[in-house]
Amino acid sequence: MSKFEASVLIVGAGGAGIAAATRLLERGFRNLTILEAENRIGGRIHSMRRGTNVLDYGAQWVHGKENNFIYDMASQYGLIEIEQHKENDLYYKSNGEPVPKEASDLVIDTLYTLLEDVNSLQTFSGSLGAYYDKVFYDAVRAEKFVGIDQHTCYQLYQFFIKYHNTYNATDTLHEVSGAGLLEFEDNQDEFLINWKNRGFHTLLDLLMRKLPEQNGAPIMVEEYTKFNHVVKSIQWNARSRSRPENPDHRVSVTCTNGATFRANHLILTVSLGVLQDMHTLWFDPPLPDPKRNAIEGLYIGTIDKMFLEFEEPFWPQDSSWHGFGLLWEANDLEQLRLDDRQWLESVCAFFVPDRTERLLVAWIYGQDARVMEALPEPAVIDGLMYLLRKFLPHFSVPNTPRWFSRSRWYSNPHFRGSYSSRSMKSDAMRATAAKLAEPLLDAWDHVPTVQFAGEASHPQFYSTVQGAVASGWREADRLIDLYRTQVSHGTSNSKVSPLLGKL
Repeated sequence: MSKFEASVLIVGAGGAGIAAATRLLERGFRNLTILEAENRIGGRIHSMRRGTNVLDYGAQWVHGKENNFIYDMASQYGLIEIEQHKENDLYYKSNGEPVPKEASDLVIDTLYTLLEDVNSLQTFSGSLGAYYDKVFYDAVRAEKFVGIDQHTCYQLYQFFIKYHNTYNATDTLHEVSGAGLLEFEDNQDEFLINWKNRGFHTLLDLLMRKLPEQNGAPIMVEEYTKFNHVVKSIQWNARSRSRPENPDHRVSVTCTNGATFRANHLILTVSLGVLQDMHTLWFDPPLPDPKRNAIEGLYIGTIDKMFLEFEEPFWPQDSSWHGFGLLWEANDLEQLRLDDRQWLESVCAFFVPDRTERLLVAWIYGQDARVMEALPEPAVIDGLMYLLRKFLPHFSVPNTPRWFSRSRWYSNPHFRGSYSSRSMKSDAMRATAAKLAEPLLDAWDHVPTVQFAGEASHPQFYSTVQGAVASGWREADRLIDLYRTQVSHGTSNSKVSPLLGKL
């Protein structure tokens, strides 16, 4: 390497970008610039205060206590709690009829118990949707749901499928790879762990040491961040044609505002959806085939939240009511599909967040979520109020909420989706997170020039903030180890050694 203090560009100030930046700054890397397309940090972590409540438009819960460093980081300061209502799931039909809790518990619990048999999924070559269908209909034939009428049993299964489409951010489970799902390391002993009305943004404060409970000086990442800087082009490996005298700047990023930034290393943390949209336009020279294959073969889907705030709650104010799942009657669903509100079919549930009083949050997935994002706000409100009145006819549902808001993860060009998963196409193309994570190397000295981070690049924790943060640390450590190795080989100098003395 030439004699210089390593310069690092990070594109994206989401969980992965903040994790990479804080790790590098902690180790003494100061020649650091973060380019963020939005006017805020956080990426798909987006917490917003609304009165006494904090709303999470993106990441909301810490998933699992075991082998989860986010849980460990947050619990030591008493920042999180396990929600108490997960055992109180309620379901209503589109004719207003509530489903007896013993019936819904039996069907849902039986399905989860049967799906715990990982060995049967390992030997299944089809989609996750086909696997779930097999498990359900085998259970029906084996009379696992005795005492529950077949119609209600099927409705609950349809909700189960919608819930898992929402959970996996997929259009249909029949495009999800059953085998690929086994890559995910599921430690969800507790999967509804909230931030006590602080919002998931608290994690970023933890990474930046901004909480009063933490010792040491805060890491002021914002001072290194240039907001509203949208990438237009990325030039890398320019030295493959002619090696300049001074190879300090291996990569050059130009933004749509005309600003250009050069560095020795680029850590790209944008979402998989943005990579899929932009990689053919961004990269000069074009990406090598294995990298293109990973980007184009992995899957990213859409889920959205729609927030309704009312003057007063119209639902029971006790510990047994925290929202409900929607079960459609066949004739009602047929009528809906003829309506311009057919997107409502993919609204999975309404949910009352813990530590709130007047809020209902509706969840929607897939193509219908993308349709919802494009609708004018009054049309979305009208549709959601129609659902509430139809499914809860015995409640005093108001005509309209006093406030409404929604996420739009797909239509925002800086995200183009919610999070990643593994599809049947991924299997066919042999597209893997490991290939996505491989850095692009300099043609002359083979050091990392462009590095890739983000939840989609984590083999075990894709789709999670845990995976995003871990990927950011991984790429920061790649550089830290690179310069530590160079020091040990005696290639450093007075300009580099102060940087490395803090390792």
